[in-house]
Amino acid sequence: MNTIRSMVVGNGMIARRFSDFDDRDDVLIFASGVSNSKENRPAEFAREQKLVEESIAWSENRLFIYFSTCSVTDPTEQGSLYVRHKLFLETYIAENCAHYLIIRASNVVGGTENPHTVLNFFVNRIRNQEPFDVWQGASRNLIDVDDVYRIVTDYIARGPNDWNQIINVANPYSVRPLEIVQAIETHLGVTARYRLIDKGEPFAIDTTKSKAVLHNKLTELQPNRYLPYLLQKYYV
Repeated sequence: MNTIRSMVVGNGMIARRFSDFDDRDDVLIFASGVSNSKENRPAEFAREQKLVEESIAWSENRLFIYFSTCSVTDPTEQGSLYVRHKLFLETYIAENCAHYLIIRASNVVGGTENPHTVLNFFVNRIRNQEPFDVWQGASRNLIDVDDVYRIVTDYIARGPNDWNQIINVANPYSVRPLEIVQAIETHLGVTARYRLIDKGEPFAIDTTKSKAVLHNKLTELQPNRYLPYLLQKYYV
């Protein structure tokens, strides 16, 4: 029997940020997916798929918002169970929802205990003086959950003519992992114990649709300002 009763499915960082949608009856926010890109347990993917199917069946003609990931275009993630799963669900949603927005989010930053987020991983290692590897060839794209909310709600408000599409919700400026580590060192006043390794590939994210909403704060989104801002906001 269908047990979906909330307009916001999930209880993590993104679901909490969109909690005000619980008071609406025209939009269903699905933010209960597999959050660890290294996940390989079939049961976790099956759980999300079942919940998506139930949510769509219950949502009827409401606008269905699904949070996917920009990792689907990351060359180092191609063929992974996580990416294949996300792409499968994106197709399923597009084929089974009258109204939908698929939100491919980058590395979302916010108040969360999830150890798998990029900033949490680095901050925890550096705070605890634990050694870790830094991929010299990689790039990461950090975006505040408040900016995610701003972009998504903008596209919701635009109405049906701007629905039924995939939106990359990401920062126009990506950063190297070493830049993140150095910013955390400065913020915490701690020297990190890391090893630089020749691994990873940078990948471009088309942020045209995000920039259309965040156009008035592009200067603030540049790494030399945005990284310290995020650290001060969430890692006091």
